[in-house]
Amino acid sequence: MTRQPALDHSHDAEFGVPYRTAQAILAHPDFAQARRLYLESLLALYGDDAFLNKLLLEGARQVVFGALICLLAAHNMADRTTWPTLANLKRVLKPFGQSSDRKIEQLVARLGSVGFVEQNALPGDARVRLLTPSSAMLAHDEAWLLAHYRPLALLYPQDDHSRPLARDRAFQLAQRRIAFAFIPRSAPVLLGNPAILLFATRDAGFLVLAQLVLDSEDGRPTSFEGLSRRFAISRTHVRQMLRDAQAMGLLMLSGRGGQAITLMPAMWAALDKFVAEGMSGHDLTGAAARAALKASPPPEG
Repeated sequence: MTRQPALDHSHDAEFGVPYRTAQAILAHPDFAQARRLYLESLLALYGDDAFLNKLLLEGARQVVFGALICLLAAHNMADRTTWPTLANLKRVLKPFGQSSDRKIEQLVARLGSVGFVEQNALPGDARVRLLTPSSAMLAHDEAWLLAHYRPLALLYPQDDHSRPLARDRAFQLAQRRIAFAFIPRSAPVLLGNPAILLFATRDAGFLVLAQLVLDSEDGRPTSFEGLSRRFAISRTHVRQMLRDAQAMGLLMLSGRGGQAITLMPAMWAALDKFVAEGMSGHDLTGAAARAALKASPPPEG
């Protein structure tokens, strides 16, 4: 592995910690390896689980899930505006503009039906229903964080990412509390990237993109049929998504039936921007979480 430059930190005034900027991450000589590890990790987390894929891996649904986890971790019962209620979840999601109130209600109900979240009456006021995560929901979120911190650990082995890599629950909750405050800054990472938004707002869209990237890097052919089978989506869905991407200049379809897929420079640039900005955000929130845990360690036991 190539040794990275020593001085590539910036300081975040809001959280008071040093962190790696997206520009520094993009400039790292091993960025392509980190990008690949990120895509492989997401495919391992979702790609072979059609249930989780259908439940969560569409942009708006993933945003709702992440915001709900952050709200659950950050709430303070002394402050009603932070309570993990459906109304507060809807308010938190406003900056993303991707989910209607009805869609949020439907996903929360679906998460409840599969045992990811419960709604319990507030003691003393049965009119207020508090959302509570299950162990399964927290475990999935730990795995999601692991997928996002492994690439940072690859690029910056001198940094301390041991807690997310060990799926440490105290780190998870601390990071999610920090991420709750970070939501207004994280929304533009997705909303400001139309190319990624095209894939992220389709069922299994980002998984399809991840597979296309890995196949392109490895020189493997990709077919509509193969993508359809792999991610339990229809060939029509795959074809339309890729045609829409071609119309945006992100890829080129050629050959018989348009099944030869070539990713264009605009697609690579958009993906690199998205991955680097996401890694930078996780580096910042991870640093802030470590600082919070150091300042106020969780009780033992």
